[in-house]
Amino acid sequence: MRTLSKILLCLFLFLSSCSEPVVEQIDVKVPDNVSTPEGMVYIPAGEFIMGHADEPRTEGGRKVGTQAFLIDKYEVTRGRYKSFDPSYVFRKGKEKYPMTLVNYFAAEAFCKSGGNRLPTEKEWEKAARGVDGRKWPWENYVEHPNNGFSGFIPEDVDKRKGWISPYGIYGMGHNVWEWTMDDYAYKGMPEDERGLFKVVRGGVLQTHLSIKFSPSYFRNWMEPAAAYNFIGFRCARGVQ
Repeated sequence: MRTLSKILLCLFLFLSSCSEPVVEQIDVKVPDNVSTPEGMVYIPAGEFIMGHADEPRTEGGRKVGTQAFLIDKYEVTRGRYKSFDPSYVFRKGKEKYPMTLVNYFAAEAFCKSGGNRLPTEKEWEKAARGVDGRKWPWENYVEHPNNGFSGFIPEDVDKRKGWISPYGIYGMGHNVWEWTMDDYAYKGMPEDERGLFKVVRGGVLQTHLSIKFSPSYFRNWMEPAAAYNFIGFRCARGVQ
């Protein structure tokens, strides 16, 4: 009997060590007059820390405010996109992969078809990092596994529960880059470059030697007509 107890204890400890880390969640009370559609998350109004002091093209780590808004819990999937565009074809079994190879205008059109829009940069960053200024959505440093998984090989949008944001939102730092509605701009930007790019957020930083998670404040940019297999999107909407 004692031997069996030891075996069960060892099994429990083993399984516990293999479980995904838990990301502490912000306790959010949704107002009674707010209806949250299925698949969206309510983000309350208020300030959060945006950008980082060492990144001059960000907000510098200062507090900025947002109104309350709703944002998709997951990146838009290929299966969901097909309901918008029946002509879209993808491989069987990839229904839950993020929709990619879609430019800014197509992403915007999809969101508008459901009464939504693309998130602003402020909304995206607040949903990703919460209010404590964390560097990654899941807070604690995690080395990228570099095991064949990258932004060029996306995963099911609901796969990594251990990498969710403090608001319970998936994929805001590891799956694919995501379109936002804002133009890419920064202090001192050449005038002839203004209005040429849109901000994309939340993908991985990849070279031929390494793959790293991008910080939740990292601003990447892309021409709005571009469509790549490492760029997807999610939708948002304001709360009246």
